[in-house]
Amino acid sequence: MDTPDLVEMDIQPPNSLKSNCVGITADSPIASVPPEVLAYILNIVYQTSDNDKNQRPNSPIVFSHVSRFWRSVALDNSLWWARIIVNAPWKLDEVGTFLERSKECSLDLRIFVNIDVTTTQRLAHSPPLDNYENLRSLISPHIHRCRIFHLQGYYDKPTRFLVPYLLETFRGIHMPYLEQFIVDGRLEFERRIFERKLFSSAPLLQDLRIGVHGLTSYLLPLSTITKLHIMMPWPTQHGISMAELNSIFNACTCLTELALYDDILDLENITLSPLFVFPSLLTLQLLAHMTIVTEFLIMISSAPKLRRLVLVPVTEPDLMPLQHSTMNHRFPSLTSIVLSPAYDDSWVAVHRASTRFPTITHLILINVYPNDFRASFLEMSTPLFPRLLDLALKDVDEALGRVINDFVIFRRSKKIPLRTIFVDEASVQHLSLYSHLWGDTKVVGVDLIGPLGEDLTHVVKHRFVGRYY
Repeated sequence: MDTPDLVEMDIQPPNSLKSNCVGITADSPIASVPPEVLAYILNIVYQTSDNDKNQRPNSPIVFSHVSRFWRSVALDNSLWWARIIVNAPWKLDEVGTFLERSKECSLDLRIFVNIDVTTTQRLAHSPPLDNYENLRSLISPHIHRCRIFHLQGYYDKPTRFLVPYLLETFRGIHMPYLEQFIVDGRLEFERRIFERKLFSSAPLLQDLRIGVHGLTSYLLPLSTITKLHIMMPWPTQHGISMAELNSIFNACTCLTELALYDDILDLENITLSPLFVFPSLLTLQLLAHMTIVTEFLIMISSAPKLRRLVLVPVTEPDLMPLQHSTMNHRFPSLTSIVLSPAYDDSWVAVHRASTRFPTITHLILINVYPNDFRASFLEMSTPLFPRLLDLALKDVDEALGRVINDFVIFRRSKKIPLRTIFVDEASVQHLSLYSHLWGDTKVVGVDLIGPLGEDLTHVVKHRFVGRYY
């Protein structure tokens, strides 16, 4: 089937680029540039201007509107058309054009429902999902080409059918290129009595993010997974048992990063004891509305290579049962922790973290206010995190800058000086005026907080800012 021409479909460049879409005559110098040189130049433009992976790439559309010469170059470079962004209401002609022009390239296919992909916020008015059957029919013949597949959004009861309906396109399919598979767990399919195999194989799959009941309802290849994110469905259902979760963990023999969102475990009538073994785990993230932070840590029998623990947000009850013990024997390599106190009274959990994890050298603090920080780090008889070398913050203003200066000087007076303060570029001005007082402690303008949130599902991204209450 012939795909409609881009101009016929009225796929136009954004207004900011329309001025560049002028005709190029045969006498124009650019017309004499060899096609391979032009392709090289345009590829640089593509990589720099279309770096938001959740947005439709506009560069190929712009290129194809400039001249016949540019259009031929754009159509010959199938990689430029291989990232396909699908939003409701479905633009099937546009999707079809990108599918055809990507030829046999592996695809980055991202489908968003009821979500603003730029802000990750729920849309005020849900667009219609008409023609969803035609959408599935359109993408089904190409689904085996997916290297990346995302299905994310906010769902209500009438639209909950969409996820299992679209996932049926993967049933029994060999996925030779698939590396990342994300199905946002804020919606969840009903739990099945019998497990069903989703792919026939996916030998390159490393990054899997899915709802907890999706893991138990579908047979998924887990032996190659290095990054596993498990989400609780919405509306909230019961979690899964320790035995089921342990079976999943045991199947992930290459796991280096684990993120758990909300209370995915059902701990009713359970006696807590060490069970989970993570021989290769480097990063553990306990996120969103997870009220069993302490319980999960207790259930870890061994994680000898764990380097970073992320607790976002952290609340007052967290780490309480560990009050009189450390976790050194279970996490001997742990040196980095990320903490985001949810409220004023949550800072007591920061104090507990200092006691439970005394080997921390790298601390990332989110949602920091001057008075809270001063009370915890400057007014305690015993300094928190005695081995701390590096501190990372964001959105430091003048008031917090003064407190950080006092903190650096305080640590020097205690003979436990800091090595580096990491802040975003905008915050450097509020610390650099004190740096001459800090000896060997350096200020580095690198945002270590923002990138942490960008790699998560949208439900907790808003937590990875300087302040949020």
